[in-house]
Amino acid sequence: MSEKKVVRRSVAIALGIGCIVLLVGLVGAVLIYTSMINEDNSTISSLNFQITDKDSQISSLNTSKTSLQNQINDLNNITNLEKSETWVNSQTVSSSGYWSYSTDMVFYAGYVSVWVQTSTSSTTTVRASWSSNGINYDNAINVGTSGKAVFPVLPTTVKIEIENSDLFTATITYYY
Repeated sequence: MSEKKVVRRSVAIALGIGCIVLLVGLVGAVLIYTSMINEDNSTISSLNFQITDKDSQISSLNTSKTSLQNQINDLNNITNLEKSETWVNSQTVSSSGYWSYSTDMVFYAGYVSVWVQTSTSSTTTVRASWSSNGINYDNAINVGTSGKAVFPVLPTTVKIEIENSDLFTATITYYY
């Protein structure tokens, strides 16, 4: 019987030591894996920050791209004379000779359209004049009681005159 006790005691001690070894191993493994998980979480957090930063950069670049594309479209429209500004819109004038309109600086080459919608005089004449880089332009077109006169312009100031001895309504549009 004492031999059985010794065996049981040694088995119990061996099992106890085995449990302690397993427990120490388990605690060690938990500590190692917790440390690895914390490192991974830190790496994930850092990568998420980098993704957010890159997303912000992409958004900023897309905004810049859109702005540059709008500038390109605007310049293409200017190149193709597809932009316009109405300088005078259906203005009715009572004139006793000449009525004139002078522009601020015109920055692009293009043309000016003067549309006399109605006039009480059949001798209504539209004149455009300008001077740019040694080129002097002065041209008059008779439009009668209604009609359009179109004049080329270069970057400079432009003077439009309408000769009429009575009442007229006109629209002046600059295309560039």
